[in-house]
Amino acid sequence: MADIETIDTRNRDGRPLVKRTMEFIDSAGKLVDKDKLTREVCTTSIWIKEPSLFAVAKLLATGLVNLNRVEVLWRPVTNHLLEVIIHPLNRLREWGIDVITTLVRSVIQYDYSTPLKENQRLQTLLISPLNELSSTSFADVQLQQVDCVLHLLHSSGDIISFGWPLFLNIIGDTNNSQGKLSLK
Repeated sequence: MADIETIDTRNRDGRPLVKRTMEFIDSAGKLVDKDKLTREVCTTSIWIKEPSLFAVAKLLATGLVNLNRVEVLWRPVTNHLLEVIIHPLNRLREWGIDVITTLVRSVIQYDYSTPLKENQRLQTLLISPLNELSSTSFADVQLQQVDCVLHLLHSSGDIISFGWPLFLNIIGDTNNSQGKLSLK
């Protein structure tokens, strides 16, 4: 049964001034359920509306300013960014992967009180978001992921001693996903 909404406006005496009925009709001339129409409009607006990149930019700024507190802040910031990189909108996903790779490059270069080369737990913590990017099926994300790994190997390969298994896992996952794509 179709959902028909009646709007009834009354004056002070209680008598109706205006009585309108709103019906939602599709292109075939059939009545459409109002809830279904709302869902379709929301879904369509996701694809049409330009995303706000403010939150992603603030996560980058927050991460860069708080490099000295990376052990506390790293997981919450990167978890939010990992959610951004699986978004269907390309622009938002591109910003998310750019921010993750920028943060990873910055935290690896940061001068910690205990040298990063000697801190296995911190190395694993900092490189793990790159490893988690392997689970996405978006080619642009995987390309940025591999670019970041190559950059880190060239610029900080001597610092990263405990992160090698994660790097090898990333390269292996990328190789496997390319093999799956070529089979399709």
